[in-house]
Amino acid sequence: MKRLLFFLAWVMFGFSGHQAFALPSLQLDIGGGYYNQSGNPLYDTETVIASSPQFTLYALMNPTRKTTLADTYYLSMALFSSPGSTGDPGSFVFNGRTIDIDQDMFYGNPGLPGHGIYNTNYLVYNFNFDPENMVGKYNVQDKPGGFGQPGSGLYYAAFNVDTGGLGNGFSIHFDLYDGKTNAPFSHDAQSMAMESHNSIPEPATVLLLASGLAGLIGFRRARQS
Repeated sequence: MKRLLFFLAWVMFGFSGHQAFALPSLQLDIGGGYYNQSGNPLYDTETVIASSPQFTLYALMNPTRKTTLADTYYLSMALFSSPGSTGDPGSFVFNGRTIDIDQDMFYGNPGLPGHGIYNTNYLVYNFNFDPENMVGKYNVQDKPGGFGQPGSGLYYAAFNVDTGGLGNGFSIHFDLYDGKTNAPFSHDAQSMAMESHNSIPEPATVLLLASGLAGLIGFRRARQS
């Protein structure tokens, strides 16, 4: 009896003291990304966020009855507007293709629940997983940005993304799905918002301001003399 009570207590402690995440059939990860817990004022969602405008996006598939190599998969790229974002949303580059937000994307919903993203501008890219591309199993909630785990078990597809051309306050949200299931919204991915990136003055602008300031100081000294 004591052994049974000890075992039950150990199990309860394990569930209460350690949060374990089940491995979903589909998930997204970003190289060098971090996991954004719910409550962040910028996104307020559980998502893997890129730490720079240029990054590699990884689609991960855990084979099950609903997710097989024979299936076609869809990657939705959707515009996300941070509070206060205004002006031209700009463009971004996906696998070498420049996508203009206003001209190349559709407005609405590709058929996914809203989850704070849709309705918005979106574009869907369809692909198949390569059976030669495998990586060790891991959960992005436990190891965000942890692509490259040794072993096998997950099929992956990699996409190069550059969001440096987006306007201030805009980012791109990614969803992964097929006709039978989709990555949980806790396993989506998103680029960084562009406030901090685009707010940094260009070197030429800084030089011009410095030159103007130096000229103004010289002019005042000349008048005083």
